[in-house]
Amino acid sequence: MSECPPEPLLRSFWMGGYEGADHVNAAGEALDMVRATGHLARLDEDYRRAAGLGLRTLRETIGWRLCEGAGGALDLGRAVQLAQAARRAGIQPLWTLMHYGLPPDLSFFDDALIERFARFAGAVARALRPLCEAPRFYTPINEISFLAWAAGSGGVLQETEADAPLDAASEAASRLAPGGVSSSELSGYQVKRRLVRAALAGMAAIRAEDPQARFLHIEPLVHVAAPPDRPELDALAQQIRDYQWQALDLLSGRLEPGLGGHERALDWLGFNHYHSSQWEAQTEKRLAWHLRDPRRQPVSALLLQAFQRYRRPLVLAETGHVGMGRAAWLHEMAGEALQARALGLPLQGICLYPLLDRPDWCDTGRWHRCGLWQPAGSEASAPPSGPRSDSRVPVQTYARALRAWQDLPAAPKTPGRRLVVLLPVRWEGLDAPLQQLLRRLAGEPTPGDACPAPEACFSVLLVEPPRPTAGPPLQRRHRLGPALELLVLHEPGAHAGWATPGQDLTLLRAAVGRGPEGGTLIWLMRWPLAQGWAPDRLTLPGDALLLQPDAQALPPDHSASALQAALLLCEGPLQAAHWSAQGAAQEAAARVPVLRLPLALPARALRPPPALSYEAQEIQALLGPPAGPRLLVMARPQQAPDPAWLEALARLRPGWQFLMLGSLGPAEGNWPAPCRGLGELAAELLPALLQAADAGLVLAPVQAATAHLWPELAILARGAGLPLCSTPLAEMRALPPCPGLGIAATAEAMAQQVDALLARPRTGPRTGPRTRPQAAQAAQAAEARHTRALERALRQAFAGLLPSPSPSPSPTLRPQPTSPLEAAAPLASVACGR
Repeated sequence: MSECPPEPLLRSFWMGGYEGADHVNAAGEALDMVRATGHLARLDEDYRRAAGLGLRTLRETIGWRLCEGAGGALDLGRAVQLAQAARRAGIQPLWTLMHYGLPPDLSFFDDALIERFARFAGAVARALRPLCEAPRFYTPINEISFLAWAAGSGGVLQETEADAPLDAASEAASRLAPGGVSSSELSGYQVKRRLVRAALAGMAAIRAEDPQARFLHIEPLVHVAAPPDRPELDALAQQIRDYQWQALDLLSGRLEPGLGGHERALDWLGFNHYHSSQWEAQTEKRLAWHLRDPRRQPVSALLLQAFQRYRRPLVLAETGHVGMGRAAWLHEMAGEALQARALGLPLQGICLYPLLDRPDWCDTGRWHRCGLWQPAGSEASAPPSGPRSDSRVPVQTYARALRAWQDLPAAPKTPGRRLVVLLPVRWEGLDAPLQQLLRRLAGEPTPGDACPAPEACFSVLLVEPPRPTAGPPLQRRHRLGPALELLVLHEPGAHAGWATPGQDLTLLRAAVGRGPEGGTLIWLMRWPLAQGWAPDRLTLPGDALLLQPDAQALPPDHSASALQAALLLCEGPLQAAHWSAQGAAQEAAARVPVLRLPLALPARALRPPPALSYEAQEIQALLGPPAGPRLLVMARPQQAPDPAWLEALARLRPGWQFLMLGSLGPAEGNWPAPCRGLGELAAELLPALLQAADAGLVLAPVQAATAHLWPELAILARGAGLPLCSTPLAEMRALPPCPGLGIAATAEAMAQQVDALLARPRTGPRTGPRTRPQAAQAAQAAEARHTRALERALRQAFAGLLPSPSPSPSPTLRPQPTSPLEAAAPLASVACGR
């Protein structure tokens, strides 16, 4: 058998899967996820929606337990129903025969299941062959490794019989299992052997009915690492990693050939990988994907291990995330797919799983918020055994991310201009308007707006401040969009920020490439430069602009060099006016253009989501029922509130709830008891959060470091119509008087002003666009024009420096991690300040 088919056998690279688990859980509930999600009742609707997003290959579960009763009585009506609906919709189904469940008179510890499963598999192939076009793909048993573990360890399946006596053959085979394991793990290994025998028998029965049948064996793909302070567990971590290959080694005859395994049994291989698929040995603590744990391995590297071992076509057969991580995870998996293809791997497709939100296996009243669509209605009203509603609500950010990558496996067409941005904080902690600006510069459309013109776009590389690591220096790349990539540097002895004196820039130089001496475009933001840190230590290729964060106001010793820049970017109106005046004093030839960064998000981006949408339900679940006025406070490091103000307000108004966006909890910032940490929320949740809040508070202390602070909350409140009260920051005091804005110099005055703001009727997106004041609409229109002017200014920064750009391939298409920037002509000195 060839290692890679001569032509694609799947109708679409992006695939989808419908949750099909049908086992009896530990509480004795017989699951039928295809029915519980409403999918079985709305096959035509679900297939039409999937095809509309380009998903024309779909994983479907037939379900052995659901089709066969005690004694072997078969009813394949469900399989026929699925096949006929798929044919009507032009969908290619990938069939799973057993998704964990057994007929009621069989046990995982009984060899009788082998013959019974082969009989069932042959009957399914006989029924489906005339209904489905070739090639017909079958997964005999989904995730043999996981199922064997679940049967042997308890807590997932009913009556695991983990301590069942072993027959003589099983006793002998147990000596082949890894040493030092518990009795439950030994019994799990016996289940694994039995399931492999059943899968081999099922494949033979299917081939007898359908010689053209193809097989897709699907197994978990995992990575296990030792805890940072327990290097002696490295060997155990390696042993656990090796377990994941046992089922495929048994199927191929590499392990225990007496079971009947052979290399021809491995046709296509599917691997399931989620954010929780990497963990610590012994502690079971997950290697946090959202925190970008350096011990995590890229999915492309894990797929490379699988291919080097088995040399078969690969499918990422299940992948997805929950809640607000869904779109970000899809971007990352798309980037990993590009890297896998660049490494020469025959990756044939990615399956988003599940397409429909699903209830938890063990707590069927709890839904996961994991689908591309969710049944309408709230989780609280969800019946445990049926769908929540007869409608589907799409998760818009997830769907937009999928549309952005529709051309996979082909590389996206990205702009030839490069933009390197040194972020002051983690990407997730960056202000929402700045996140949106960077996404727009990378060619992504603003919600409700058209895509930027191609000539206004860049290939954007974001670089987070180096993170400390106990291991060797390491860089990791993460895709945030087709033309937006994040570089995370892990360096021994690193400190937060870029301002460490004598900081080693080796990793950064390696990431952005080497070029002739050139200038940089410096975007000065919210933290000071350390004395002696010179940005020109980093030389760039000539086709790259570097945006480097700094303090809110330029330090005195940098003022002269800033005035020699080609462009200054400021955020606060006062700061922009200050630098404009400084520039006006220069000779005409030396004047520096000064532009203000956009001060608001578009109105459509802040419009409250529908009540039944994922965004609204996510915020509702996060906040719970209101117990008093909700005051939204930014608690990110660069905008940390003054604890003294919080304590005073909590004492003056004990009924207020303080929602701390950016803080995980009171202990993180020593906030008083009424404060509730919300953590870092994805941008798509901000409109629902702003709607749920009653007012916003800006509690930054007034001092030299905040002289030109322009708070993110002020930007968001302007667009959402959220009442806002602030400490007397200079930039806030410079704003024209507004009914929804209060400035207070003491906590007592702020409490009184907030009382007055809460008593006023609220305007803005909450009441709909037609009722918005004309002044607010005019402000939004002005901000949109200002954003376009900023894009033109950045584009003009290239004018005269470079030839006309031509589309360039994505940097992650290279087989090995290399620079995303190519050496070119020197870049003239450019700087900008905030």
